[in-house]
Amino acid sequence: MKDRKSAVLAAIDDNWRQFRDSLDQLVSEDMSVSGVLEGQSVTDIVGHVTSWEWQLATALDKGRIEPVGNVDVFNESENERKKGNLPRETLQEMDNVHRELRDQLAKAPSAYYEPFDTFREMIDSCTVLHYQEHGTHIRIWAGKHSRTALD
Repeated sequence: MKDRKSAVLAAIDDNWRQFRDSLDQLVSEDMSVSGVLEGQSVTDIVGHVTSWEWQLATALDKGRIEPVGNVDVFNESENERKKGNLPRETLQEMDNVHRELRDQLAKAPSAYYEPFDTFREMIDSCTVLHYQEHGTHIRIWAGKHSRTALD
């Protein structure tokens, strides 16, 4: 039987693959089209997921969670900061940050993976739950609007 940390890491990896698969069905022109989630594009959503992965990677590296303040303000600030990025830059940043996060998760103490641990809550919300939420948004939108779906 897997220990809890291994099980959580396996769930993260599985949900990450599903999130990445939601992007693989898109052509580059799809990435910048707004309306996937309110006024956001796929590029915006990927940037958003990446911002939260970076928050988690940083917290794991420091061994402490630093509050971001108002979540909506944080999300808007991160979205504005990344606004000029090209889709390929956003995808490259996503891959780089995810690798760093995966390294930090592997090094993290097993205690961080226990239910009700503050780190566990952050791990779940910044990974599996986030990938599921936004991967679903992207898949639904792509099924209706992607150039590959329309061809």
